[in-house]
This record gives sequence, C-alpha cells and structure tokens, in this order.
Amino acid sequence: MNALEVSQRSFDAWNRHDADAVIALYAEDATYHTPRFEHPLKGKAIGDFLTSVLAAYPDLRFEVISRGDTGGGLVATQFVLHATHTGPFMDGTPPTGRTVAYPIASVVDLK
Repeated sequence: MNALEVSQRSFDAWNRHDADAVIALYAEDATYHTPRFEHPLKGKAIGDFLTSVLAAYPDLRFEVISRGDTGGGLVATQFVLHATHTGPFMDGTPPTGRTVAYPIASVVDLK
C-alpha cells in the first residue's frame, strides 16, 4: 500500500467514524501534532484525542479538496472539516451546538 492509499484509508475511516480503523493506521511510536494542544500526542493519547473528536462532533465529515504524494512518504492534503459541536471535548470544552466548516492543511509522514 502506498502513502496515498494509506491517506485515503484514514479519511475513509474518519468519515465512517471508525476510530479503531484510524488508530490502526498509526505506528506504535507515532507522533500527532495539532494546534489544539501545546505538545505532540503520542501512543494512547492519539487514540484518546481521535475518540474525543468523534464524540464532540458526531456528524464530522472531511471533504478532501486536494492530496498529493510529495515524495519520501510525505502526503500533503487540503480538506474541509464539516461538523456540529454537540458533545463535550476531552479538555472540558462544553458543546456549543455550532456547525463549523473550516479548511485544514495537513502534511503526514507515512514512512
């Protein structure tokens, strides 16, 4: 499976709300960076974060705009997150009931 196929599997799993399938795509020593936290997430914390996102945004959907393999296992993706914040987030942020749609750029190292 090449890097683009792994990336597609990840987006498909997110859109199915299958946290276990998303988590299964990460190596045991993976590191996940998100502006939501001051430090990178590692190991079990990645799974906890993914599960929390799906609980906070149960209708979450990613719309991929563009994706490319930049070489060496790096995949760059532009996508839009569509969701309604109806559940609590892991940091205690209560649900707002607001619907969001915001663009995201991602670079993933799939070595």
